[in-house]
Amino acid sequence: MPVRCDIITNGFQGALAVELDGKLPALLQDEWPHNWPNGIITYRLNNLSLDIEKKEWQIRAVTVAFRAWQLHINNIKFKRERDITKHVDMNISFQPLAKFDNKKGVLAHAYFPGQGELSGDIELNDEWNWVPGVKWSKMMTPPLVPILIHEIGHGLGLRHDTRSMESIMYPSFDLGKKKNTLNEDDIFRIQTRYGKRNLPQRIIDYFINRRTLGIDYR
Repeated sequence: MPVRCDIITNGFQGALAVELDGKLPALLQDEWPHNWPNGIITYRLNNLSLDIEKKEWQIRAVTVAFRAWQLHINNIKFKRERDITKHVDMNISFQPLAKFDNKKGVLAHAYFPGQGELSGDIELNDEWNWVPGVKWSKMMTPPLVPILIHEIGHGLGLRHDTRSMESIMYPSFDLGKKKNTLNEDDIFRIQTRYGKRNLPQRIIDYFINRRTLGIDYR
């Protein structure tokens, strides 16, 4: 049976490798065993939500979310596939509540790599009223970008990180906060899988600022 991971709201309160001393750090001991091979990973947003009026904003949100990981890794590259007839590695779609076992509290889920055709696929719960990013998010309107960043993390092979609520891979999402970035452990884990990209910090900060202020949606 394929394995997937869900991200949930924190209730309905709006609160949605290096070895050390010869031992693998605890955060890597229980990681998913499969990676994508080095090279290009293709993706496509296959349908749209009615919640976000502008189609290009939804497509842009997906691009921004993939970029959050791409800024830190070297061995794989993400490519958007525009042709709906072509096969892609990671399919992204909005789905009805039934696809989430009728659990309103589930925002989205994704499938880990190494599981055949489902590998990397992401499904977003269309029961929610989505907004593009944290600039517009409120207590009952989840922001698409950070939820996609989280699910892409699963699609690349990362499990949940329960040690810090600041991790983008924490298993629940607080709709009252503006979490929008990878923390140090998120970056360490993904670079352990796919190599380190050595971009100047000023470039990384530039794109973080764009995500936070919604500059990509003008």
